[in-house]
Amino acid sequence: MIVVAILVCGFAVGMAGLLNYFKYRSTVHRIVTDRIVATGRLVENSIQSSLLLGLQFGDIGTLTSTLERERGTDDILTGIDVFDVEGQILYSTDRERVSRPVPAAWLAASKKVSTTGTWSIEGPVESATGISIENNFGLTIGYLTLRYSNERVQHSAHEVGRQLALATLTVFVIAAALASLALLAVMRRLRRDVAAVESALRAVDPVRASAAAGRGLFGPALQRFVETIRAAETEIAGLRARMQRGTGL
Repeated sequence: MIVVAILVCGFAVGMAGLLNYFKYRSTVHRIVTDRIVATGRLVENSIQSSLLLGLQFGDIGTLTSTLERERGTDDILTGIDVFDVEGQILYSTDRERVSRPVPAAWLAASKKVSTTGTWSIEGPVESATGISIENNFGLTIGYLTLRYSNERVQHSAHEVGRQLALATLTVFVIAAALASLALLAVMRRLRRDVAAVESALRAVDPVRASAAAGRGLFGPALQRFVETIRAAETEIAGLRARMQRGTGL
């Protein structure tokens, strides 16, 4: 019973720790995405202002400096790219990426943007979050992509996971100890009750059996049982005496 109690405590506490860890990871991912999208909205507003001035999407000369400035405002960002609907990079904080095609996964995700106009791609080392860019007529003319490193996010998740593991282990040890002590107390009481029943059943003297039965959890029921047996024995003895008198006659 103690082993079963320990296993149940381990399962319950372990599942609670896992659920908290994955909930934290989901929350962190959402916060990081919202934080990066907020930066992307600033760049999008700058692009919209340039388009209102009559500039073509591919001829915004100040956009590169704007991208570099916005990347410097957030240390989690590793780069910002702007590409057209064909997947060709037009502007980037990394000069060598200009005029190169974006990964196919980016282009496929950008075609399936959510209702908020954003999309996200997770990678083993670097992830990306994108925003659709529309002109004054509501037509999508390109996409803004913000790249960020997973190192800091994973480091934070690992640190929280370590703390959750220590807290979970502490709670498990305390819960298992309390459950074991409670079971020992209950089993000790049951052992006394069973010993009282056994001693009452083994007693030769009905008076001692009745006295032993009066103690413990099963005392009242055992008391009635002994009294019933005593009454039955008395009745059987009377029947035997009457039968012997009838035989003598």
